[in-house]
Amino acid sequence: MSEPIRSKHGDISKAPTPQNTPASLTNSYLKSQPPTVSTINEEESGNGISSQLANNPALLSMIQGKLGTLVGQQSGYIDSLPKSVKNRVFGLKSIQQQQMKLEAEFQKELLVLEKRFFKKYEPLYERRKKIINGDEEPSAGEIEEGEALDEADEDEDDEEKDKIEEVEDQGEKGIPGFWLTALENLQTVSETITERDSELLKYLNDIRMEYLSTPGFELIFEFKENPYFSNNILTKTYHYQAELGYSGDFVYDHADGSEINWKSKENNVTINIERRKQRNKTTKQTRTIEKLTPSESFFNFFDPPKPPKVDESESQDKDEDESEEEQDEDEDLEARLELDYQLGEEIKDRLIPRAIDWFTGDAVGFGFPEDFDQDEEFGSESEGDSDEDDDDEPPKENPPECKQQ
Repeated sequence: MSEPIRSKHGDISKAPTPQNTPASLTNSYLKSQPPTVSTINEEESGNGISSQLANNPALLSMIQGKLGTLVGQQSGYIDSLPKSVKNRVFGLKSIQQQQMKLEAEFQKELLVLEKRFFKKYEPLYERRKKIINGDEEPSAGEIEEGEALDEADEDEDDEEKDKIEEVEDQGEKGIPGFWLTALENLQTVSETITERDSELLKYLNDIRMEYLSTPGFELIFEFKENPYFSNNILTKTYHYQAELGYSGDFVYDHADGSEINWKSKENNVTINIERRKQRNKTTKQTRTIEKLTPSESFFNFFDPPKPPKVDESESQDKDEDESEEEQDEDEDLEARLELDYQLGEEIKDRLIPRAIDWFTGDAVGFGFPEDFDQDEEFGSESEGDSDEDDDDEPPKENPPECKQQ
């Protein structure tokens, strides 16, 4: 095995890092030991060094590994401060800790307030459920107020409205496909819904939630009698850690889902069934072989991924010994955990409180701050755009304003 590359300036792991090191600092290591970098012309930089690293993956990996050890390392700047200054730093830490205790108290009281008001929402949600399923009809006052709100929010012409009013009443009970339509209009959720799921989601009676006695919440999906599974209720429960995170918010811990009692393999939308005939060479008899493979489905939502439990003392050794394949598996698990958490939060915070707006599609037009990246919000120059091009082209119109109430 070849010897590792050694820096002529000593052990690189003991070099200062940007963390906690001011940009301008007199008498610091960075000032007393200015970096010396040999001149590299553009041609060598673009071709020579890049090609050397590309052709030597072992060297590239070694450099990346060494740089990785510097991330998050303390620079030693705090330790170099005079005693009186360090005392002030310690004092600020104490003051911040007092503020964090108040933040924790605030979050806990906020959760109590949310639960108190949620109890006031529940009768309204129950009324909504009965109208959706045809058990009750809205009052004349509710219809009148809803029409006024629709006229204020919508910008449809009279001809389009007349077409809607001319649709013949087929005597439908309630609002067919209400929750399926609402779910399909919520983009993150709709991406998990397959055609097979859609047939099953038509049987949804209600989607609601309840707070847990411990930090967390439970999503409740109520179904009509259907040919797919025998469950009347499917639940998904999200648990948070007892202690608040650094940001002052509750930290997601894990989720549990209901076991679905499928009536048959054919009706299980979370699997694919592959059947093939196999002939015995000796007896010439044939038999049917079944192969079951997992399938993408919204109903995988009720079988959430489990976060791995790793001993902290072993985590560093594990990271060093992990193969590329294992790292890919960890990244895939992390992505699935993040998506699972996001789906639960969106159903809780977006879908349930604004279900009618997701059904009509009104909520899609409003958007949410996190739905837009920086380029979409503030604009970005595309390749080839320049000041010269702007002189030749007419000014572009601004996109229509997104009006939220």
